Amino acid sequence: MRKGSFGMAVLALALSGAMLTTTACSTTWVTDAEQIVAALIPAAGNVIALVGALDGNGVSAADIQAVTSAGTQAQADLQLISSLITQYQSATDATTKASLLTKIQAAITATQASLSGILPALHISDPATQAKVSAVIGLILSEVQSLAAVVPLVSAAASLSEKASATKALKVKPPLSAAAFTKSFNATISAKTGNVVLDKATAAAKIKARFKL
Repeated sequence: MRKGSFGMAVLALALSGAMLTTTACSTTWVTDAEQIVAALIPAAGNVIALVGALDGNGVSAADIQAVTSAGTQAQADLQLISSLITQYQSATDATTKASLLTKIQAAITATQASLSGILPALHISDPATQAKVSAVIGLILSEVQSLAAVVPLVSAAASLSEKASATKALKVKPPLSAAAFTKSFNATISAKTGNVVLDKATAAAKIKARFKL
């Protein structure tokens, strides 16, 4: 089974379990999820900026439009996820929490769809640029997919240790922490390629480290 499909299957199981509980979600989990999404939003934005900066340097207008459109939509979906997580944190009844988890699931699925559609649509002529954009988008997509699989595992009553046990038992890859994702993104996007124009553009596309690395 594909990683994304497995993540959605886990998501459905977790949602059904969440509807049976009435206690509050782990504050630590909510904070972790908020921070991860907060790192993903500028990452998606910087990919748009990077591709735009390479206009005429191995990146066609069609490719710029494809990345801009999909990246902008992904940012909007991530903003929605952030808002829904905040609402989930303050919700007090199981019915509302279950409804919000369903909306989070839909927003994560939409984000995955937007990001997954970028790479097949690209026809970047420069191999180094193609590899760079593919690696960066792949990293963001991997984090979103991991978030899709793990977030719902934490039912309203789950502790951090229970979350870890469930993740291990179901063989779900946990998302990187916000700090680890930021570090990995910056390392991936700024790695030298030997293409002077590309390396100059990627040096300016790192995201600010908002979390302790």
